[in-house]
Amino acid sequence: MTDRDAARSRTVSRRGLLAAGGAATTAALSGCSSVFGSAGGETLRVSVWSGTNETVFRERIKPLYEDRTGNTLEVTGNWQGILSKIRQSPADDPPFDVTVGVGRTNYRGQQDDLWVPVAYDDLSNAGGIKSNLRQYQMAEVGVPVAYGAHAYVYNEDTVSWTPESWADLQSSEAEAVALPSDFWLKLFMMAALLQDEEPLAGEVYDRQYMDALFDVVERLPVSTFYQGTQQLWTALSEGLADVGHYFFAYGLRKARDTDEYPIGVTVPEPTTGYVDYYQLVRGTSREAMATEFVDFLLDPAVQTTYAEAFNLGFSHEETSYPDVTAENLPTTNEELQDVAFQNFAGVAEFSSEMNERFRAFVQDN
Repeated sequence: MTDRDAARSRTVSRRGLLAAGGAATTAALSGCSSVFGSAGGETLRVSVWSGTNETVFRERIKPLYEDRTGNTLEVTGNWQGILSKIRQSPADDPPFDVTVGVGRTNYRGQQDDLWVPVAYDDLSNAGGIKSNLRQYQMAEVGVPVAYGAHAYVYNEDTVSWTPESWADLQSSEAEAVALPSDFWLKLFMMAALLQDEEPLAGEVYDRQYMDALFDVVERLPVSTFYQGTQQLWTALSEGLADVGHYFFAYGLRKARDTDEYPIGVTVPEPTTGYVDYYQLVRGTSREAMATEFVDFLLDPAVQTTYAEAFNLGFSHEETSYPDVTAENLPTTNEELQDVAFQNFAGVAEFSSEMNERFRAFVQDN
């Protein structure tokens, strides 16, 4: 049996995606279980990922929260500068009350005491969080709300090979691959799955494997290292690459939104991923209100509404998903055992060194 035969993968084509579009229905929210103590009429400031996620947040989560509580949600989209904006603000007057962050953002903010430690006992929905999302140090100061998986995205009209498992990158058929150059850990976790000497990408947390992981990446059929999402889509549309390493949810959204060429999306199994944590910002005068908001984000009915609009995974075990997500993304706690989530705390000691080495590597290749 070959690696390809042995590896299970989850694939959705643009054609299949459009055929399945509109199948999900909006969850009934009248019976939501969270009890809010704020009196209404207050403003909560929340920083979320800009772009598609911010649009979904504004269109679905903001009106739902405001209707339920009578409060106003002030949403700011950020990709960069979340930590610097908080560091530069007075300790008792931060720019946000709650902010999203992946493991790296969470960990670095934790080192600078930028977050209020999580009191899970104050969250009525915390008991439903999948245990595989609470196992990391970052969950001490950030509540896991959503998560994403890394996937193949590809131009169905030009690709000459079928991307299924990550091991396919090492096959003789593979060619013209676009890989991300923004953060070494994201790419090297995939390389660690290919190296397969430690369980579930464990190599990235041990310095002794770094040379070997660089060798793995160097041997891949890379046609371009892309910096920024637009470079990826340009490479696929102009024939500079046929296949790219990207995010499942964002890849599906691009497939829905473009008619330029058909985009296929495949989630290999096992794969790698990231967790979106939500942190309470130090110095906020709305700590109780912010805690209630995080509890609101954990409500399975709220997460179901979020999932219908954007194909992320969510932390509560009772969240329901549209078919295209359920069929392609690991959604149960058991399935999450096959996702290597980024644990930045495990690489923090040597991450800066690896970043510099990785930048030089990309420039030379």
